[in-house]
Amino acid sequence: MEAMGIIGFIFGLAGLSYATTAKNDIAKLKIEFEDFKASLEASDKSNKNNSSE
Repeated sequence: MEAMGIIGFIFGLAGLSYATTAKNDIAKLKIEFEDFKASLEASDKSNKNNSSE
């Protein structure tokens, strides 16, 4: 019975580690996506200014 508890604990820690890693990766991707959107908007404004001249 104790062995099952130990195995469960190990799998629980592995799952927690995976979840925290995934959370950090998603946070980094969100930041990169927001930066990419901002750069696209800036280049779009730049292209509109150049085409109107």
